[in-house]
Amino acid sequence: MSHISIEIGNVIIASIIILCALVLVILLKRIAGIIAESASIRLDAAALVTGELMPSEKKKRIIRVKKRMSGLRFKLFSFTVGLALAVNTMAAVPLYVLMTRSHEQTLFQGLLDRSTVLLEGLAANAHTLFLQGNVAGMGNLPNQMISVPEAMYVTITGYNPETRIFADQVWATNDVNILRKIDTFELLPGYSHISDELTEHFHLLYDELNNMARDRTGGFSRNIHAVEQEILLLTEQIRSNPSPELVQQLEGQQMTLSIFEQRLTEELDRIGRVIRSEPDYSAENFRDRGRFLFYKPIMLHIDSDEIFFWGLIRLEVSINSILHEIAEERETLFRLNVFILLFTQLIGSAGALVLSNVIIRPIRQLVRHVEIIRDTHDKARLSGLDIKLKSRDELAILGNTINDMTHGLVEAAFAASDLSVGKEIQKKFLPLALDASGEKLSSAFEETQYLDLFGYYEGAKGVSGDYFDFQDLDGRYYAVIKCDVAGKGIPASFIMILVATMFKNYCKLWKLAERGMRIEDLVYQMNEFIEALAFKDRFAAFTFCLYDSYTGVARFCNAGDNLIHIYDASEKRLKTLTLPETPAAGVLPNQMVESKGGYRAQTVILDHGDILLLFTDGIEESQRKFRNSDFEEILCTEGPDDTPHGNHASGQGIEDMGFERVKDIINTIMNNKVYTLNKWHNGEGEDQDLHFDFRSSKGTVEEVIMAIISVEKMFRCYYDPKASDENRVLVDSIVDAFLKTHFVQYRDYCSFTLENPVNKAYMYYTHVMEDEQYDDLTILGIKRK
Repeated sequence: MSHISIEIGNVIIASIIILCALVLVILLKRIAGIIAESASIRLDAAALVTGELMPSEKKKRIIRVKKRMSGLRFKLFSFTVGLALAVNTMAAVPLYVLMTRSHEQTLFQGLLDRSTVLLEGLAANAHTLFLQGNVAGMGNLPNQMISVPEAMYVTITGYNPETRIFADQVWATNDVNILRKIDTFELLPGYSHISDELTEHFHLLYDELNNMARDRTGGFSRNIHAVEQEILLLTEQIRSNPSPELVQQLEGQQMTLSIFEQRLTEELDRIGRVIRSEPDYSAENFRDRGRFLFYKPIMLHIDSDEIFFWGLIRLEVSINSILHEIAEERETLFRLNVFILLFTQLIGSAGALVLSNVIIRPIRQLVRHVEIIRDTHDKARLSGLDIKLKSRDELAILGNTINDMTHGLVEAAFAASDLSVGKEIQKKFLPLALDASGEKLSSAFEETQYLDLFGYYEGAKGVSGDYFDFQDLDGRYYAVIKCDVAGKGIPASFIMILVATMFKNYCKLWKLAERGMRIEDLVYQMNEFIEALAFKDRFAAFTFCLYDSYTGVARFCNAGDNLIHIYDASEKRLKTLTLPETPAAGVLPNQMVESKGGYRAQTVILDHGDILLLFTDGIEESQRKFRNSDFEEILCTEGPDDTPHGNHASGQGIEDMGFERVKDIINTIMNNKVYTLNKWHNGEGEDQDLHFDFRSSKGTVEEVIMAIISVEKMFRCYYDPKASDENRVLVDSIVDAFLKTHFVQYRDYCSFTLENPVNKAYMYYTHVMEDEQYDDLTILGIKRK
């Protein structure tokens, strides 16, 4: 009956969860409707603020907005409270079930463990007494059951001391009901036969274990008999001729006999380790039964090679105290969960009330100030005009954006920030360092006893799909990823966020096990998810690495990005390794990827001093335009169109920075030399090379990456004599610091600077110009110490 009640309880719990889920869905839909309604009101308000309508139409829209706001606060409050109740219930019910079952399992296993230890101890003590035939000495063993509070009695059965026949005779017991179970009027240790619930299984167990023992120990028994005969023979010979040689042989045979007997005993102990119970000790029976009878055989080699089963230990336990403890625990947990549910619901209700008030206060100000905003033609005059909340209005609308809209109008009237909003948003997903105000900088770093890691990111205008990250998994292993999503804009950034989310979740759940080494599983998951989104011409090319910082072993798995770059410290040059060619994530379904060879992991070992570099094509494909001496844009005319000329072709108007330059920069700084940057069709003059002195470099990974970024910056910059202080180039402060140390012509190009009032991490070079940065600059490096 208790089993049936448990099943019914599971059905009730499942029903509650399903009901709460349905309520949750309904509430989410209603809240979504409220948000949509609020968004519609916001659009109306925005139209009023930006002045899209005639004054008469604006007055009509204001009246319509006020009507639609009526009651929104009440709806938002009530639905939020309902949502909190549904979520709390869904959390509390499974938590209650899990905690009660966990506690029950703990008690269940604890009783089994204690009983096992007791039986093992009794068997060890009984072993010697059986060999001695000491029935009287066995009588003290049952008292050891005090170590198991749930134990009711211990009964030890064995063979008849006179006939040496084992028929389950009682040698020792503290069972108060033993007279009801034996075949004599009083207990005769060693002679009284016991009959209980094990009797019907006794012969099967007896035959099973004896047969097993004969199969496993036959060789030992024969060897023992042979050695014993040899000992008897030697003993007789020594009596007549006690020579040292015979004595030495006797001692050797005795040692051999001891070894065989020890091995025989060990094998019998292994066979006798089995501990069983009547009924079977399982979770189902645990709930249905109040008692369990554990039993353990005693396997010995006494005087027969056919019989090894010479004893049986019975231990009966009662679980009534455990069941009572479980019931009390359930009641305690139920009360605790109810208390927590009520407490969290109270907090949720208070939060919902506060939230509804916070949401509608800005809208009240919007209604009062919309006429002022509407009639202000010069939006720059709105500077400092902030909404002051007053509690007497009863309008309800999502209007906390009014100040942001006003500030946006003011910023539109003045100069816009040079750092795009999209770029700053994208930085939130990268492991970049923070400044004093909590804003993301452009670099990321980590240093341990075994590695030195440095990353850099500088986004282009808008949002894109460049991404890198590294996560310390357990102090030894690091997960590293570098990703470049095809295209730009919202779809690319969405895929980038998806990749970042899946990567971070993978790192949180990663464990040092065989499964944790299968990094290709994450690549398949990303491919499946991105491919299911079905973005046209949108896919993610990335390289995923699991790096062992202790050994330098790096496991790579790539999707469409099969090139990695390693600076070999022993050879003092940059090497490019090609991983297996695989489809980018999102191009093909997993089944088709498998047919083309699948995503496979490859292992690379970094030696001490080696540097692993991962960067997107934004660095190699950084571009500058060709210009004449008047700094007018021109096309290359060196020969017929499309014929090679240097690193470009005739008829083209741009050149890429290119991988060869990147490789030369790395090799130069790691070998402490001077790097010369030559620009084709340079308006400043074909002989106006730029020089970077890396002779003082210490060969850190940060210096390598900053050298690449800094040279790329000056690759796009140029000095036009017509440039003035109105011409500004935005420069990362750490790039400026690096250029100041290593750029030979720093004073010619970077001597005029200006503070950036928007972001202190950046500054301006004035009187200099640059070609636009069209793609993100993303690079990550790991140096093994």
